[in-house]
Amino acid sequence: MRFRLPVLPRRVSRRSLGLLFVLFVLLLAAVVVLAQSPEDVPDPTVEPVAFNHKTHVDKGIDCLYCHSNAPRGQVASVPSVEKCIGCHQVVTPQDPNAAREVEKVRKAWEMGVPLRWEKKFDQPDFVYFSHRPHIQANVACEECHGDVGSTDMPEPGYNVNMGFCLDCHRQQAPEKVAKLTDCATCHK
Repeated sequence: MRFRLPVLPRRVSRRSLGLLFVLFVLLLAAVVVLAQSPEDVPDPTVEPVAFNHKTHVDKGIDCLYCHSNAPRGQVASVPSVEKCIGCHQVVTPQDPNAAREVEKVRKAWEMGVPLRWEKKFDQPDFVYFSHRPHIQANVACEECHGDVGSTDMPEPGYNVNMGFCLDCHRQQAPEKVAKLTDCATCHK
């Protein structure tokens, strides 16, 4: 026996009924979103979490655990909410301020909202940079980024520019200097 829709009055078509259902669902979703208090919704214009590099470094977490794309790509990447929740599903800091920040991560995870970190280190579009050869050459992160592990969050006023890179490249083994100082190495 097949299910049949009840006979509708002539004025109401099935298409109209479907449209009303869709509108009802959209209205319900809007009510749910508007019912959330402003502190429940992450503000995409500011750092999502007051992240403390020092705390994580002191716990022995390597830079490349969170910045996992550095060995493979141009950009080191910033951790996703999935990466953070991997630890913070079970790890809650003792400090109440830090615990509040972890709660933001958990809330973002529950809501399916990505963490939108502000870029601190960036190069102009005409510069090609890859972390990969630097990691393979055992260049420590601190050599370019400074002692980020002793700070909460690095300040964007860093000085990684062409002169900075060339100074380092010129100090490498003599057989490497010509390639490392060739314009095409960094400008493609």
